[in-house]
Formats: sequence, structure tokens, C-alpha cells
Amino acid sequence: MRTPDSDEYVGKTIASKYRVEALIGEGGMGKVFRARQLSLDKVVVLKVLRHTLLSDERTVARFQREAKAASRLNHPNSISVLDFGQAEDGALFIAMEYVAGQDLHQILSREWPLNEGRVVRIVSQVLSALSDAHGAGVIHRDLKPENIMVEPRRNEPDFVKVLDFGIAKITDSTDDGPALTRAGFVCGTPEYMSPEQARGSQLDHRSDLYAVGVILYQLMTGLLPFESDSAVGFATKHLTEEPPPPTRRRPDARISPAMERLILRALSKNPADRPATAEAFKAELQAVDKERRRMDSAPRRSANSSAVLAPLPRKSAASPQSDVRDATLPGWGNEVTMEATVRALPGVLEPLPANADAMSATREQTDSLVHTQPGTGGGSGVAFFFKSLTILLVVAALGFFAYYFFMGAGSGGAQDLPYALPTNAPVPAGANNSAVGASPDVPLYDRAIVSGARNVERAQELAREGDKALQRADVGLAATKYREAFGRSGDPELALKLGEVYWHRQNQDEARGWWNRHLREQPASKARALIEQRLGGTVAQPTSP
Repeated sequence: MRTPDSDEYVGKTIASKYRVEALIGEGGMGKVFRARQLSLDKVVVLKVLRHTLLSDERTVARFQREAKAASRLNHPNSISVLDFGQAEDGALFIAMEYVAGQDLHQILSREWPLNEGRVVRIVSQVLSALSDAHGAGVIHRDLKPENIMVEPRRNEPDFVKVLDFGIAKITDSTDDGPALTRAGFVCGTPEYMSPEQARGSQLDHRSDLYAVGVILYQLMTGLLPFESDSAVGFATKHLTEEPPPPTRRRPDARISPAMERLILRALSKNPADRPATAEAFKAELQAVDKERRRMDSAPRRSANSSAVLAPLPRKSAASPQSDVRDATLPGWGNEVTMEATVRALPGVLEPLPANADAMSATREQTDSLVHTQPGTGGGSGVAFFFKSLTILLVVAALGFFAYYFFMGAGSGGAQDLPYALPTNAPVPAGANNSAVGASPDVPLYDRAIVSGARNVERAQELAREGDKALQRADVGLAATKYREAFGRSGDPELALKLGEVYWHRQNQDEARGWWNRHLREQPASKARALIEQRLGGTVAQPTSP
């Protein structure tokens, strides 16, 4: 590969005004250099059209159109064009301001997940630039993260510059030159094309707003709304398919309901259903952020009253009650698929506080007490009666739990208590004696379930019961059902789920054991990378039969 310093222009002076210092980018139309304007000793960017394209009238016109479109813009968030001219060798160039930052694609790749407030701050500036461009009769038509530069400034950590108006359309153009787009001709980047752009129809400013919707979707989820292996595939999906809600594509991402609604509206197939203008889009986006900040400042529920909503509903950690969203995850119905498990489990369970049992007991006591105000109807006799009754009930409950724990531990009774996660429990009756290495000292995840002990139909019933228990926030019962189901089937997907449950309940040794079992039987599991990242290294290499 050619190094930046080896380019023919590096070290030379163009048009007696710009000394080229380095090649910083290259595209289909030309090359981009960092240069220094000699008269002002100022760093600038030079975009130089390729020599081979100088004979192409349409390409030259498009290059000139970029300079003309950008020169119309006078907004802090739009790149400024400083000069347009021709080099000594005949090459055309555009001189633009230099932005010492990184593009949004790089930020997305290196720093995702981005919090919603930061996304609003960045995209609001993009919309401000578009509002100015649309007011000047310029439609960008190729908006994407690579064309959005972000740099830190003294009073703004994420200052945005929108650039690359290479295929911009000037709606009030009176040029007599060649038409740059023909009827049915499609230009732009397929991943971000509006349906009307993919169709080759006449465009207006709302096509740019669709691209902003795609960018918002990508910033919030780290994913594009559609996936395809070809440009035609992307265009077809933009034309014919509805985008899946962001929370369905990325259940672990923190996306407010209002943000999700706005993204999906911006991705409407019908331009009339999108925000009317860039300014209106910006106002709605900032209203979403204002609502999010109001919700974040609202009083939060106590940790022991927050429901554990895995695997079906999902609650964002540290969110207020009104920010809970029900996101039904694909694959969690009558059958649990491996892909759904890998997608859904990370992030949906919250760590249980270390003093959860004590907190639970305290809550039970305080919830049972009847408070009376002096002189209000009941009097001291009624208060004494209720207090005595409450104390009796609490003592009886404590006695019941003590009996249940000490007398029922051998039969798994304590395992059914909420949040009591069984560890290394015996294999369920009917499977224990048939398991290889069925000694009580051998953890269940290290035992081989022989064919005589298997009952797949019963295991599936137990797994469904475990899913339902987990929906009810009864994590202990869910783990017990999953373990019993595993003892009857040896299903590696159950081992994956059990590892995730124990991991999020801070029992790393038990989680490691279950994940090792899962990976021994499924060495190509999609969960391997996540498991190895959590456990800090390669684990569970497949063993020979």
C-alpha cells in the first residue's frame, strides 16, 4: 500500500497558495489533503479531483456543484468552503476549513454505547446545519456518519461539522450545464437512502431527514435498521420493509420510548409522515431529551422493589419506574433459541444487593404494620390489637421460613424462595442415579446425563415453567426449574441461561461452571466471545469424545 507521504502532491504547492502536507483521505472522485495556506499560515483541507475524471463533463460539473452548494452555506455546523480553483497541472481543487476531530463513524465504532443525551446533542447540530442548507435550497443527499465530523471545543465537547456536499442538489438551480441526475438515476449511500431516493424519484428536504433517522437508529443501537450484503438489498429493504423497533434489535441498549417513537417516525416510508422540517425534527428531539432528563430526576424505586424482568420484559438499570419498557424478545416463546438467548440475556438481569434477604424481611415487616394516629377513631386499644396481631404474624412467618429452610433444604424447599439461587444441588429425582458421576460432591454442570435419564418432553415443560417464573421475578424458582430441566435433558442452552442468571446474581464460580458446560457442548456458540470477555480469557475448549 502507498504511504501518505508518497503521494505526488505531498510537499508541492498548488496554485501558488497551498503547500500540501499530507494525504488524509481518498475516494472515488479524488483525494483529500491536509495543506497550509501560505498567506495566512493556516491549516486547510484540499479536495483534488482525479486527473482521469477531468474529461468527464458530468463529474467535473458535480465537483463544481459541491463547491457552489457548500459556498451557499454560512452556518457554524456546516463546513466552510474557502476557495475553488485549478492547479498548475490542470487538476480542480476545493479548499475547505480543516476540522481536527474524528468522524461520527469512528466515534460509533470506538465509543458505543453512547448515552441518549450525547446523541441528542450531536444530532441536534446536524439538524441545525441541514435546516440552514435546506433554507438555502441545498439538499445533501448523502448524509451518513462518515460525513459528520465531531471535534471537542472549549465550550462544547462534541462540536459538529457536516461536510461532503459532493452529490448535493440545489433545488433552485438555473445552471445551463448538464443535468447531474437523470430520471430513475440513484445516487447516495444505500444504507442511508430514503425510499424515494432508492426509487430514483424526485427528492426534497425530507429525504435528508430520513437519513437522520437512520443515523439516530445507528447511534442508539450500534446497528443499522436493515442488514444486507448488497446495495440492491439495502435499497429493496428501505422500499419494502418496516424497520424493527430499536429496542427489539438491541434489548440491552437504553432507549427511551419517546426516542424510539421519533426514530420510527423519521423512518416512515411516506415523507409526509416524517417530521416536516429539520427545525421541527430538532425541536422534537430536544423535547425527547427534556422528557428523559425529567424522568431521570424523578424519585427512583428502591432496589428491592424493582422487578427482574428477564427474559421477556426489560428494565433499564437505574431508570425511574415510568421508564420501564416491555420489549418482547424474539425466540422466547415455547422454544428458546440460542440466538435469542445470546441477544437477550446480557443486561436484562440486575445484580441483587448483598443485603437483599435482610431488606426483604424488613419490607415484609414494615408492609404489615398498621399505623394509627392518636385520637382518630381506633384509639390505643385498636392500635394495641393490630400491633399484637402483626407481631404474631411476623413471628409465625419467621418460624415458617426457619422450618422451611432447615427442614426442607434436603428436598430443595429453600430453592423455591424468591432470589434463593440453588448451587450444586443434587440432580432431580429420577435422573440422579442415572447420571455419570452422580456423587453429591460433583456439581450438576459437571455430570453427564446418560440416555436412560433423559426425558426431553418433561425438560421442555420445566424450562417453560422456569421462563414463567423469571417473568414473575421469582429468580430462585426459575433457576431451580432450569436445573431440573437440565438434569433431564443436558440441553446446553439451559446451561447458557443458568450461567447468565448466576453471573448477574454475582455467583461467578457457579456461572463459570455452567458456561464451561455450555461451551464444551457448543464450542461454536455465539455466546463464546461474551463469556470469554466476562471471565477474562479462553474457556471450555471442546473435549474429545
